[in-house]
Amino acid sequence: MSNQLFSRLISNKLFTQLTWLRFIGFEFWMVGFTPFFIGYVVGAGELFGVDLFYGFVIIAFLISSTFILNHICDLELDKKNPRKEFSLLVRGVISVRNTWYFFWFLQISCLLMSIRFNTEFFYCIVGLTVISFVYNVEPFRFKTKPGFDLASNGLSLGFLIPLSAWSINQSIFDFPRLYFFAIFCYLLALYCPTMAVDVKFDRNSGIETFATLFGAVNTMRLSWIFTILGACSLLFSGFYEIFPWNYKLLIWTGWLLILEIVVHYIFLPINSQPSYHTVAKGSIILATLEAVATFFFLVIFLDIFSIG
Repeated sequence: MSNQLFSRLISNKLFTQLTWLRFIGFEFWMVGFTPFFIGYVVGAGELFGVDLFYGFVIIAFLISSTFILNHICDLELDKKNPRKEFSLLVRGVISVRNTWYFFWFLQISCLLMSIRFNTEFFYCIVGLTVISFVYNVEPFRFKTKPGFDLASNGLSLGFLIPLSAWSINQSIFDFPRLYFFAIFCYLLALYCPTMAVDVKFDRNSGIETFATLFGAVNTMRLSWIFTILGACSLLFSGFYEIFPWNYKLLIWTGWLLILEIVVHYIFLPINSQPSYHTVAKGSIILATLEAVATFFFLVIFLDIFSIG
């Protein structure tokens, strides 16, 4: 029963009236919120704040504008892809011109709202905007260039987003590099399976990505390697007490890092080409575990309950 419910959810058959939310990438907002939340808490030393929620709005606008740009640039390909039937452009619900208007509204609003913070924050958002353009738009179109597709996602989600949140209260030159490297690895670990699942369609459409070049299985293995690298860098930070980690955090949360590696191996198999259902379900399970582990880490980091 649960598998049937999940299948209906990911195939857009459960909430058919909310297609417009998928069109603006609503389900991916959390992908941006999580690294932003981590960067903010570590930099500000508080779990919640007005600046955090204001930043969430900026990130939501940024992610939605990126998704809309992707819909515009991939329209002809999306018409051939059954998984993109939810696109309002593919369905003809909205015109390309009006979609451009919507994109520019979100993008300009995002940049204007960023001015509320400091120059460093604004530059981070500008950097994310540039990556969005070169990732989707010709003649750059990094999403079709093996290596550049990985680098673009890692640099945006795993570096600039947490760095922007950190910069609200701290100088970007003081950011904890090894900790952000772990975030970079974890986010690429979640991104790789999304490439692997599209290998067949991409090859048939003449699209070149890291996964079409090296294969779905190798891409899934690389995903697991990224999870291992992320976990090992945090364990290393805890053992040597490299900020924001310390030995107490290592004792209380280190076991969760090992568990993440095991869960990844079980739910995102590394020795076979995955199905869309496997990737969607496995990614949600892994991301949920990582979110719980991160929240546990931040609670101890802030010493909210005076643990240990």
